Amino acid sequence: MSNSLQKFILTTITLAIAFTVPSFGQLDDPLKPNAPAIPFYFGPVVGYNRVLHSADITTFNYEAVQCPIFQNGSANGYFFGMSFEYLLGGAKNSTSSIIARVLYNSMPASFEVEGDEYPSTAQRDNLPDTVIYSSTEHKNEVIYDMLTVEAQYKLNLFDTEFGLIVGPTFDFAMTKEQNQTYSLLTPAEAKFNQISPEEQAAQGISYSDDGRTLIAKEGEIPNSSALRVGIKFGVQYEIILSGGFYVVPSFNYNFGVTNLSADDDWRVSALQLGIDVRFPSTIF
Repeated sequence: MSNSLQKFILTTITLAIAFTVPSFGQLDDPLKPNAPAIPFYFGPVVGYNRVLHSADITTFNYEAVQCPIFQNGSANGYFFGMSFEYLLGGAKNSTSSIIARVLYNSMPASFEVEGDEYPSTAQRDNLPDTVIYSSTEHKNEVIYDMLTVEAQYKLNLFDTEFGLIVGPTFDFAMTKEQNQTYSLLTPAEAKFNQISPEEQAAQGISYSDDGRTLIAKEGEIPNSSALRVGIKFGVQYEIILSGGFYVVPSFNYNFGVTNLSADDDWRVSALQLGIDVRFPSTIF
């Protein structure tokens, strides 16, 4: 487990303990016997991200290779953390609330573009090396992990447990890295005609040990922003259970307003399916 993930887990546990007082009944203030208790709920949340990256990312310049553009990438991610809900209008008659969450959010992506045929070197049947044309592929694997703070306004419709939710999300990048490669696919014995180590250093590239993959870029995304701002909206349904707590499945579209990298018009959005478990707590 990474240090950043450990810090996130400790932070959310501390917040839950510090700002909530567990109670499975609503108590009146003894100094104000007619004042209703303020309904407040908290609990864990976990979910799945179908991550959608849109961009105009150029590949690299190398010899006669044409440089395609990465435009759409996707991958599966996840999120987990704590949710906090404050009911508006009292517990019995409330149809709206404010929901806040603190999350660890994973929003990776995989970009793939088919490349042109590339003249590579192959050795067959112990004959001298010959030049052949190989099918190729450009890939860009992105790791994008964030600490997220978000708030949503919930409105239940038609006096039911079905509700609409909308609000902003603020994401602080913990990891934002990419690994961009150019690979020879077929035939299996094809290898790159490698340039000298000095030329590799000058162009900022390297090769895999088997000589079939050229590593064009790796490490942190250049000129990338540490802050992502999004708008999250969707639907939820409250399943009330005995003991005063309830389970809330939800489906949201998380639209990225800001750019991950302004150089590439790179935005990150996601379809999010989540489940909140909320326990009652009373604030006096």
